[in-house]
Order: sequence, then structure tokens, then C-alpha cells
Amino acid sequence: MKKLLTWGGVGLLTTALLDPVLYSMLEQPIPWGRDIAMAVGGGVCLYLLVKFRDSI
Repeated sequence: MKKLLTWGGVGLLTTALLDPVLYSMLEQPIPWGRDIAMAVGGGVCLYLLVKFRDSI
């Protein structure tokens, strides 16, 4: 579970930050809703990882 939350948090946050860069290089509109959802999901994963660090 710890590895899943770590991968989820890091992967989602990294994708949320690099996705707008990729779309701007391709000169396409940036899907802000999807990027915000990925950032929130990554934040939730890292929050759960920190909150339950003793029991995981």
C-alpha cells in the first residue's frame, strides 16, 4: 500500500505539472480540469501516506 500511494502521488503530481508544458509545445488547448484533478489526486495520495505513516 505504501508503494502504491508513493507511486500514485509522485506520478500524478509529475504528470499534472508536465502535461501543460507538453500541450503548450503542441499548441493545443490545455485541459485544465484534468490537470487539476491529477494534482488533487496526487496531493491526496501523499496526504494519506503522511497521515497513516505509522500504520502502513
